[in-house]
Amino acid sequence: MPGVWSYVVFCPREGIALSLAEAKQILSSKDCEVTVNLGRDSATVTCEGDMLVLGAVKVSFRELQNAIRGQEDSVFFLTNSGGILRLAFSRDGKFYKLKALKENVAPTLEISGIHMHNISSTDPWSDAERKVKLVNVGKGFKALDIGTGLGYTAIHLARKGAEVISIEKDPNVIEIAEYNPWSRELARPEITLLLGDAFSLLDYFPVGEFDVAIHDPPRFSLAGSLYSLNFYVKLRRVLRRGARVYHYTGAPGKYKGLNFQAGIAKRLRLAGFRVVKVIKDYGIVAEAG
Repeated sequence: MPGVWSYVVFCPREGIALSLAEAKQILSSKDCEVTVNLGRDSATVTCEGDMLVLGAVKVSFRELQNAIRGQEDSVFFLTNSGGILRLAFSRDGKFYKLKALKENVAPTLEISGIHMHNISSTDPWSDAERKVKLVNVGKGFKALDIGTGLGYTAIHLARKGAEVISIEKDPNVIEIAEYNPWSRELARPEITLLLGDAFSLLDYFPVGEFDVAIHDPPRFSLAGSLYSLNFYVKLRRVLRRGARVYHYTGAPGKYKGLNFQAGIAKRLRLAGFRVVKVIKDYGIVAEAG
């Protein structure tokens, strides 16, 4: 299948990620323990002249101070060689940014100003956990995760004991995830990460291959094919009978009086699914009939 998809070896980057709050704490600390990696870890800060030392990482006090100035919700990455990266870049006509939220909370991914996670009254990590609970995944299940993103859903599926196939179309998203401490578990052996277009890639899986699926596509305006009847037919083919699927929908058109979820539910039924639950402005739970 040349050109259709490829396997991804996920390699978390070596270094330390910092929110603005964590960076400020480091700059004001000496010989004490601080929180790093967006709340995932801690480290002791010591000083060697103008250098701050956190384990294997050394960084210039002045360079870190200058780097964080005016960057309120950015995430910074300190490399083992002493470099400071702001985890934001322009590429392929888009602007990618790992965006810090509250303290000790998993960050979200922003692409050209659009959040790739639900952060309304929740956080990305908790929201992924909620989605996984909705499909009743169990140990030994084979799970399909469409739209890897930062990998939070795939990680929660694996933590439940599932063998996970996760599909991501955008290599830039995988790259930024490798710097994200909350994405490290994408390297778990239970997770197979594929780079490719899910619409085409589903054709290569056997009939009834998966026990559960989570479909978390970008908004309709960016990936209309992933909301089409043709796609749902492909999805039904790779799920065993009775397999549960959660489909994130959000609420596009809500303020224009449009019922976006009704159209999705109709197409799912036409593709051979039974709609179990419609969660208003959030998503649809269905079972393969």
